[in-house]
Amino acid sequence: MRHVNPPLNIYKKIAISFIILTLVLVVVIFYFTMSYAYVTVYPKQDEVKTDFNFAITENQTGLNPEQGVFMGKIVEQSLDGEKLFVTTGKKSLLGDIVGRVKITNGLSRNQILVATTRLLSPDNVLYRLKERVEIPAQGKTEVNVYADNPSLPLAKAETKFTIPGLSPSVQTLVYAQAIQDFKANGQEVTAISQEELDKAVTDFSQELAQQAIKNEDTSKTNVLSKEIIDKTFDHKAGDEVLNFNLKLKIKVTGVIFDNTDIKNFALKSLTSQVPPDKQLISSDVDSLIYNIDKIDFKNKLAQLKSFISGIMIIGENSPILQPDKLARLNAVDAVSYLQTFDSIERAKISFFPSWVKKMPYFEDHIIIKIVK
Repeated sequence: MRHVNPPLNIYKKIAISFIILTLVLVVVIFYFTMSYAYVTVYPKQDEVKTDFNFAITENQTGLNPEQGVFMGKIVEQSLDGEKLFVTTGKKSLLGDIVGRVKITNGLSRNQILVATTRLLSPDNVLYRLKERVEIPAQGKTEVNVYADNPSLPLAKAETKFTIPGLSPSVQTLVYAQAIQDFKANGQEVTAISQEELDKAVTDFSQELAQQAIKNEDTSKTNVLSKEIIDKTFDHKAGDEVLNFNLKLKIKVTGVIFDNTDIKNFALKSLTSQVPPDKQLISSDVDSLIYNIDKIDFKNKLAQLKSFISGIMIIGENSPILQPDKLARLNAVDAVSYLQTFDSIERAKISFFPSWVKKMPYFEDHIIIKIVK
């Protein structure tokens, strides 16, 4: 029996088929094992905030940082002092008032001068009293005056006036003197404002309060409460003077503590408000404001409260971002899926190799990055 060899082209077809199948298999293996998807998520930012309370104690046995009880110092002290302030207020002269004089009474009895009483300057310019005034015996009184003829030159500070309506013998004992230069109607002059009186009390009370902690560690935080016990000014609002004096007495109470421990406690309180599928990315922990709720001086314990806020975004462990939700989706569908959630502003996907347009089969080939 004669053996017949197959045609050579059959072997060629088998070889080509094998090569093609091998290439296809290589491409399939490469696709599944070497392709990656890189998902970039741009999250929406949400505010998270909370109040928190804590206590400061001087009693070592009472410490409990986990429950918000920390070591510190209780402050209680009364302070007083006086300070001269430069007048910064201004006012415009109204009506016909041009100045203010101090009337001296050298008599042994009170002297009454009615409104419109004439005052005569050395250069024979007449002024009149704006209101009735009674000068005590051997005393002095200040009063507003207006010009009899506003067109004439106005008197300067320290100008001495006689009172023509009094007898010549009395005029030497009862006379007036300009406190400041007289000003024309509508002219702006230096005068104490109520705002600067209030500010003087605020500023000086703060200055006095610092004396209560002048010997304390400056690296520690202090929260002080000030109570005004007494305040006395030597002038009142509206007075046309260049400066004024304030006598002040205050009571200072407060606490001194290490702010590091409190900030850690505050962050812990804030983090507890963040949902499991979110993450905290920032907070105002470095600018906390503390308020004293109450102080028990007998037991050396102070209750304080504060407020902390921060920004949170979707977390990497969120169910939304689990790779199994994206595997095998095409790029358009994957982006659409992500952007349907309120916590995601937008998303984009890139692939390796670049010609791939579908999410990998293997979940560990889906790399998700959240832009913070």
